[in-house]
Formats: sequence, C-alpha cells, structure tokens
Amino acid sequence: MRKIVLTAINAKYSHSNPALLYLRTALSDHRDTECIIIEWDINQPRRQLLEKLVGPSNTIFLFSAYIWNSNMLKDLIPDLSILQPDAIIAAGGPEAVCSKQDWLEIPGIDYIFDGNAEDFAPLLQNLKKPEKPEVLTESKRPFKKTPFPYTRDFISALKGKIIYYEASRGCRFNCSYCLSAADNEFDCRTGKQITEEIRMLCSFEGTVKFVDRTFNADSSRARLVWKLMVENPPAGCFHFELHPMLLRDEDFELISRLPEGCAQFEIGIQSTNPSILANVNRADNWNQSRESILRLIEMRKFHIHLDQIVGLPGDTPESASESLDEIMSLKPDRFQLGFLKLLPGTPLAAAADKFGIQASSTPPYEVLRSDSFSFEELQYFHRIEELINLLYNSGFFPRSLPVISKAAGGWFQLFKSILNFSEISDRQGPPPRRWEYWGRILFDFSVELIPNDLPLIKDLLRLDWCPFAGAQRYPDFIRYADDKKMNRLKAEACCRLQSEQPAIPKSALHRAILFIPESDNSLH
Repeated sequence: MRKIVLTAINAKYSHSNPALLYLRTALSDHRDTECIIIEWDINQPRRQLLEKLVGPSNTIFLFSAYIWNSNMLKDLIPDLSILQPDAIIAAGGPEAVCSKQDWLEIPGIDYIFDGNAEDFAPLLQNLKKPEKPEVLTESKRPFKKTPFPYTRDFISALKGKIIYYEASRGCRFNCSYCLSAADNEFDCRTGKQITEEIRMLCSFEGTVKFVDRTFNADSSRARLVWKLMVENPPAGCFHFELHPMLLRDEDFELISRLPEGCAQFEIGIQSTNPSILANVNRADNWNQSRESILRLIEMRKFHIHLDQIVGLPGDTPESASESLDEIMSLKPDRFQLGFLKLLPGTPLAAAADKFGIQASSTPPYEVLRSDSFSFEELQYFHRIEELINLLYNSGFFPRSLPVISKAAGGWFQLFKSILNFSEISDRQGPPPRRWEYWGRILFDFSVELIPNDLPLIKDLLRLDWCPFAGAQRYPDFIRYADDKKMNRLKAEACCRLQSEQPAIPKSALHRAILFIPESDNSLH
C-alpha cells in the first residue's frame, strides 16, 4: 500500500487548507493508498514537522505552497529528501506554480503540480520517482464534478478551525495585481450543489470563509446563498468578500433579513482614486460603493472589514492619505492598510517597469519603491499601519478616537500628529495595560489639541476603559477628582441594584465600575 502525506503549513493554527481536502476526497476511492493530512502552521518548529513526516519508504509527500510558507518549505524539502531519499516529494499551489523554475531547483524536489490538486489524484497511485525534477500539468475538470470535501463528521472535527468554502473558482474581474488575472477563467458549482453544501455548513459553529474572489460577481448565486442562510440560520458566521458596486436593493433586502452576527463582509476598496484604479484595471465607482458600504454599516448587524492597498501604480503619499481618510470616515469595524505585493505571474509584475515599481524578490514580494512612492514614504505608511492596528483595530477607543480624529483634522492627520507626538511602542501585556499606555498618549495629545473639550474626552475615555477595567478603578489620568464621593455613590448604586435585581451576583457588583458623566455630550 502506498502512503500519501498531504501537508498543509498554514499561516495560523485556526486556518485549514481546502486544496488538500479536495485531493484527499478524490483519493478516497483508491483502495491501495493510505492518505493522511498533516496540518501545521508557520509558528510551529520546522524540525518538529520534519520528525512528524519521516516514516516508511514508498511515501509521496505533497506540499501546498503559498507566500506565507514558501521559505519554510524551501528549508524543509531538502532536509526531508536527505532523511527519506526514496520518497517522492511534490509541491503545488500558487507559489510553486508561478515560480516553477525556482522551485525545480530546490534540492530534493521531484515534481511541481500545475493545476487543481484534486485533478492529480489518478496519477498518484503509479507515480514514479523521476530522474530529474519535472512539472506535471492536468487539464481542469469542471468545478461541478469536484466532490464536496466536508462530511458532517469532518465538519464537527474542525471545531476551532476556519472552514474554507468555494461556490466558484476564478474571477470575472481582471485586476492586474491579482493571480486570477493571469488565468481569467470562471467556473461555478451548480445551484443544487450549493444548496446542499450550504445547508450542511450552516451547522458549523465556527467561521465559514468563502474564498470566492468576488462573492457577488454572480448576483443570482449570492442571493441563493443568502436565502439559504435566512431559511437555515447558521450556527456560526459566514465570511464574504464583496464588491459594493454590484449590490442592488434586492441584495440589501436579503442581507437585512439575515440573523445578526451570522455574516461578516470584507470589502477591498484599494483606492478611492479612479485613475489609480484604472492603472490596475479595477472597476469601481467610489461614490456608488461608498453608499452601498454605508447601507451595510447602518444595519448594525454585521462585522464590516474594509481594505486599502498602498503603493499601487500612480499612488502617491497624498492620494494614499486621501483614500485612508475617505475609507475610515465610514467607520468600519476593521480597516486594513495593506501594501502592494508584486506577485510573480501577474500582469502587473510584467508591467512593473512602466511604473518604476521595484519589489522584494522574496515572499511576500512587497513593493519597495516606485516612481511615485519612495521607500522612506512607504515606511512612514507602515508606521501609520501600526497605529491603526494599535488604536483603531484593537477596539480600545471606539468613542474617544473618532472625536479626537475630527478635532485633529481627519484620520490621517491624527495618526501623523501622534507619530510626531510620541514614539510607537506595542507595549506588550494584557489589554488593560496596553489600553492604559495608549489611553495616556491620547489624553496627553488631547490636552494640547483640544484643552477646552477635556471633560468630554475624559468621559469618552472612561467609557472606552470600562470593558477592559477588570476592577473598579480608572487609570489615574481619567480618575474622578473626588474618590470618596465616587465610592459612596457606587455603594448606593450597588445597594439599589441588589434590591431591584437580586439575581445579580454580589461578586459582579463588587467588580463593577461606576461611570458618571462630567460633560453634556458624552452619552450622545
């Protein structure tokens, strides 16, 4: 019996690898093979993975290569080939396929699989070790003929992981920085398949992430999924990547009927500047997209994640800061400031010289400079990104930060001013300690920026502190002047609550923190 080891090295423990699951399902009918999946992540020791892999001879090792695990695989494969010289070692995935020549030169590699993983299943049983490394290609089967890789038992076993689901493959758009632009094919599962599979996935208590490039590119398919979610409320949360410009009234009506929290939407704005988007062949109308995003946010039922890419062709520090302000003005739940990656095999990689774009030659191939963005300017935006994650995406300051940003003249100006005001430090430790560090910086910054509004800023910071308090105290910079009075008022409030709501445990009341506004607008 031949042993086939499918190895996924994921970016995080919670991630999984759907390509290898498809292949395992395709191999399930092969009686003379034993197929196992090993899930690892890039934060775990490489040597321990090597120990786990080493075993019997007559083994085929298959690795799925991506930008996050590429370097680890290039170190792992030579070592594995030394310990298992008779084994066959193969790699597939976008990183291996788009840089075939580099991967063929890795010591110990035998094959590069160029195609969908499951299409190679018939070859594996009789695969021989080649005299020299080879590239194998397989024609793509229609996606509707690919078996669904998740059974009910397997779904239950994935607790704590993210399930990745595809209703379609490929993309109908042609953004030049994306790998889909190099293979502009679009293929869908049938409506019957989607119906059966979504009903099954609705029982999963974790996150189901749709990896469709633009989920609502086919509006009828998107509406089918949302109708199924209305009829079969998910036990967990479904994550979709949307193009807001394609949303219509019928979509908003359906989305509004979804149970609260059962969906989250990721929307790649990339830039609000039409000429920059035209440079990468991306279709968008910012005004139209903005209105659609606002309609989603105003439902206040779902997590909204917005993205921007800095360093696109023609992007400048001025246009990037303008896009940042316009996107963050929508107040999404999370804002990701990303940076252009010049992925091998994309149309933009072939046209990089036209825009003077130079990028790192190793994964993740991030832009280093261009005709319109210097390296120093890009580094400055990396520091802005750090502040966004520390102050905004952390969820530490949902009430105070928007008010301070408005007084500073906008979001970008706020982050720029704080960079000038204080050194960035991630200040490791539990959330309360990090909150106090950054809360103090925001307070001191406000003392200089808006001294007349300090009572309001203090109140807003107090409200922001309450979820992280863990004890009945405020940090010294937002503490009330009369501690004795506050202690007396808290004792009175606790007695009143205990008599009105005796079910509240005394321990919870003891840990409670009392908030009394000192300004007129803090609760508005």
